[in-house]
Amino acid sequence: MPPVLTSLTPNSGPRAGFNSVVITGSGFSGVGSLTVRFGATATTFTIDSDTQITAIAPAGTGAVNVTVTANLDGTSNPLPYTYGSVLFVTDGLNPGVLYSVPAAGGVPTVLATGLNKPRGLVVSGNTVIIADSGNNRVVSVPTTGGPVTPLVTGLSSPDGVAVSGNTLYIAEEGSNSVVSVPIGGGSPTVVATFPTSAVGVAIQVQ
Repeated sequence: MPPVLTSLTPNSGPRAGFNSVVITGSGFSGVGSLTVRFGATATTFTIDSDTQITAIAPAGTGAVNVTVTANLDGTSNPLPYTYGSVLFVTDGLNPGVLYSVPAAGGVPTVLATGLNKPRGLVVSGNTVIIADSGNNRVVSVPTTGGPVTPLVTGLSSPDGVAVSGNTLYIAEEGSNSVVSVPIGGGSPTVVATFPTSAVGVAIQVQ
């Protein structure tokens, strides 16, 4: 029997490639040498177990099929992978979830779980920064998925985030204010206060 693929995490990524893609399925060990292809392009990978491979996506465009070919048993079923812009979406239910989905349309991929009423978010480089409102903190998650890392704690119901250069701005609904923090984390500095709640923040760089 050829290998069987069940999921790709994430199932989309940048046109430049070089991001890690976890392939789950079965039949990855004890079957001779393997080849992992994104479309027609073979790529580098590591076999984590009989049920998981971590591949490095090559550069590409549009939608392609990912396959795994075993030297002894043939080629797996294909799973779609999309190159191009990616949307990041928070699910505010408790526990909250961060998803990615190709901007052109596709199936959402879970990038992180265990958030508590996640609200506003912003992408900075290879990181998604999220106002984790229910936990009174701002956290970061790699754009390809991974652990939730606290950046700023002890906030008061943060709802919105924005980034300019090395500075993170946070709208705090609970304290009716906007605060600034170094993007790597630190102590908040009050930028402005308001008569009622502050729930969103954006910045125009001039």
